[in-house]
Order: sequence, then structure tokens, then C-alpha cells
Amino acid sequence: MSRGAPDGLAPAPARALLRRLGGAAARRLLVAAAMVAASCALPSSERSGRSTGAIAALAESDVAPAKGASPARSSGEPPAPRAPSAGAAGDAHVARALQRSPLRALRLTGKLADGRFDAILALGAGVEGAGPREVKVKLAPAQKKAPLAFRRPVAFYRLARELGAHVVPAAAARRIGVGELAALIGREPNARKLLRRFSVMNDGTVDALVLAPAPGPPGPRWVSSRRRSVRFDDAPELDIWARWARSPSPARGERASILRDYLEVLALDYLAGNGLRKEIVIDVSAGALSLEANASAFPLHVKAHELDRQLERLAEAARFPRALRDALARFGPEAAAAALRPGGIEEELVPPRALVELEERRQALLSLIAAKIADRGEDAVLSL
Repeated sequence: MSRGAPDGLAPAPARALLRRLGGAAARRLLVAAAMVAASCALPSSERSGRSTGAIAALAESDVAPAKGASPARSSGEPPAPRAPSAGAAGDAHVARALQRSPLRALRLTGKLADGRFDAILALGAGVEGAGPREVKVKLAPAQKKAPLAFRRPVAFYRLARELGAHVVPAAAARRIGVGELAALIGREPNARKLLRRFSVMNDGTVDALVLAPAPGPPGPRWVSSRRRSVRFDDAPELDIWARWARSPSPARGERASILRDYLEVLALDYLAGNGLRKEIVIDVSAGALSLEANASAFPLHVKAHELDRQLERLAEAARFPRALRDALARFGPEAAAAALRPGGIEEELVPPRALVELEERRQALLSLIAAKIADRGEDAVLSL
């Protein structure tokens, strides 16, 4: 599909920067994203809905936002302040709840080889005080064939949390006794076959990835039935969002919440070296996007062309969220190390080399935004 910017919408400095980033220097930068995090990725999400018109209503007509969601604004209105779905402390609280709240049941979902379960988690009353006491989450115990694969989605979530992004559901790693897993699985024959495939530690526990069903704290989005998955490589919605992003002022039919989410998606995938995004989830009720299959973040190897799409879309964008730019400016090497390697080598989610590559891409993205500001002014560029 065409990604060329309409005449007059792509500033000259941004085009020059795109040429520089798209040349040999960018190739070298992107190829440098090698030897990163875990050796194998978890399978992509089992979601099978591939609706090509999933969010036509979000593109061209009003959508009733979910309770607590920021209302959509029409073109011409000033941007409304965007409060985080949960503050940094709230996000950390949700992640801890995923780690520590009791599990009530497991049900095998998807292919047997994937080893993924729907789980019932009994949340304490103190988690934001809003959500249901028992909620459905996804759980993927580590398997012998990929014992460290759970680290990638957790690292991607922490990157999003540090940047104040609103599009990634909470993810956490927890250890579960193999006996507890066997009891939760019960007598289901197919599920019990997986017990032999789990990577059991010396203390008899298994590392497991636990994923919240939607971004933010427990609440309406966690139980929304109006969530659909679309392909990220060829969905027609991508053209609509890209058109909004290229426009130097609010476009006809634009939904600012969707546009901000779209730019967060591009920035996060670029920073994490994730050029293999397969799908994106649309929460029609909330008017928001969600990234729920993040096993391809921080990959072992990145080919130069795999990030070209994200980089081109970012370079074509005329406007960015001010909060995202400010968070990028604060998220230096020390902050990245604290988020992604909190306990050094014992608790690292990504190896040291990945931090170097993350910093290179952060600087490139900040330079791209700075070039646009130099051409059109800060208020015009940071208007989302």
C-alpha cells in the first residue's frame, strides 16, 4: 500500500532526515540490533479475527467511549489532556497483582504446542478498587524449547510503561510450583501432556508469563466484548491512521485517541527492534488500540529492512504526542537499565547490547522529532 506523503505534508528537514536514516547509516543502526534477549519467541497471539473493516466506525463516525476513557475529539478542537490509564504506581500495582494474586483455574487455549492458557486470577480488593474480583488473564509457562521467551513481552511492557504509553497490557513473570500447575490443569489429557514440556527449575517451580487482557487497570476494558484484531501489515485502517498522522492539522474524521495510540505503536516497535508486528487489537468501545502479541520485541536478529516500515511512517508523521517526546527525552541509558535490567544479570530482561541499540534508536527518534520542530515549530508538531 502506498505510504507516500501528500504534497505539502512532509517537511523538507524530515524528508532529509528520512533519507539519512534510510541509507547506509540507518542500515548499520538497524542491523546492530543483533544478539538481543531470549533465543526463541513465544508464538504470536492465537487471535484469529481478521476483520478488514473492524474500526470503520472509529475512522469516520463517532464511537461511544468506555467509562473512564478519554472522549474522542473532532477535527479543529484543541487536544484534551490525556491522563494515563493508570499512573506509574498503578501500573506497578497491576503487574504485582499478576505476579502474586492466586490462580483459580487454567484452560488450554490455541494449539497444544503453544502451551498457552486462559487463567482465572483472584485479584485483591486493593487493585484500583474498580475491577471484578476474579478476572481472566493469559498465562504461558516456560517450555524447555524456549525457557527465557517470557522475558521479551515483559521487557516490551516495561518499555511502554516507562514511556507512559497506553497501548500495552500489563505483563509480568511469576513462578508457579509444578504441583500447583498440575492441580490447576486438572484431568484434561491434552493439557497434562504439557507438564513434561515445562522448564522446571531446581526448586520445582516454572516461570510463567502472565498477561492482562487489556491495557490499564482492571475495569471495563478488561471485560470488553467489542475488541477485534486486524492485520498490521495490510489492514485498510493503517492508511486512515497514516493519513491522519501526515496531516499538519486535525484531519476530517480524525480521532485523536486513536492517532496517539497509533504513533505509540510505531515508536514502541521501532525502539524495541520489532519489525515483525503481525496484528493489532482494536477496542471499539474505548476508542483505543492494544498490542497483545509482543513476543517478537527485542529479537535475536533484526534485518535492516524489517524496521523500514515503522521508520518511514514515523518520518511521515507531522504531529506527535508531547508526552511521548518528553518521556523519550527522560528515558536515557540509566532509566533503561533500571527498567530492563533491574537486578543486573540475574534479573535482566534484555542483554547489555540491547540497551545500546535501544539508546541508538531513541536518539534517532528524538532527532527526527527535533527536525520537524525546527521546520514547523514545537506547538505545531507536539500538538497531540
